Amino acid sequence: MKLLTQAEKEAIQYTAYRTVAALAKNTSIPYCREIIQRIIEENQAELVEVNSSLSLSYLVELRYKTSEKIIKEGGYQQVIELGAGLTPHALNLKQTVSNYIEVDLEENSCLKRRIVQELEPSLAAHYVAGDVFDSHAWSTLNSLLKPGLPVAIFAEGLLIYSSQEQRRFLGEQIGAIIAEHDGLFFMEDSLRFHPELQWIPKIKQFTIALTNKSKNTNYSEPITQEDLTQEWQDMGFIVKRIEPEKKLETAYSAEDEQILDTLKHWLLFAR
Repeated sequence: MKLLTQAEKEAIQYTAYRTVAALAKNTSIPYCREIIQRIIEENQAELVEVNSSLSLSYLVELRYKTSEKIIKEGGYQQVIELGAGLTPHALNLKQTVSNYIEVDLEENSCLKRRIVQELEPSLAAHYVAGDVFDSHAWSTLNSLLKPGLPVAIFAEGLLIYSSQEQRRFLGEQIGAIIAEHDGLFFMEDSLRFHPELQWIPKIKQFTIALTNKSKNTNYSEPITQEDLTQEWQDMGFIVKRIEPEKKLETAYSAEDEQILDTLKHWLLFAR
């Protein structure tokens, strides 16, 4: 399994900062502004400036709020967040989730742990520092799971950069967990999975900018809705699609509304 390159790791750190910055700027989601303030205090203010060419911020809010809606409505007390970044899901789900496990690269994970402990010292979340495409990280994740509790596994902004090989690896790991513990895996829809939208100038600009910044060419290689669904089915998953949470605070245009109308989350269950 090909692991992340150093350039990709640095880009992931950058996007982790920008994601929570977009939420802090455009929404009232608790803890986002406090997290940004802690980052600024560590002399990294330049990392939280939101560049409009790299940010369709309403998509960030959409996936964030949909994740929490799925977890709350499903009553999941055990959660694994892949590529967790700096968003405050564990903080905002503390009344719902009793075993929250998140994995991210070491620098992000250590910073997140430090900030969260300052904000909520009593929060009992688990932070796994590692590459989600490394089997060692999954060994650690498995050791932290509690028997008898269904698990919700999810990723925000991770699989939009993935190769088919990486998705197959994740499918093997995720499939084994939800087959044993019950539960589901879910992920957001993405512009990458809508080749029919790539002619729109702002989408084309966004794709080019994100490809360049992420140091990852996978994003510029579109996958159709049908092909991605077939991939998951070939891995043995039952695939369901749902409408995301569209009650958003972030401003968007009429053109953006047409884009939003095409998006549906993927929910994967064991057969």
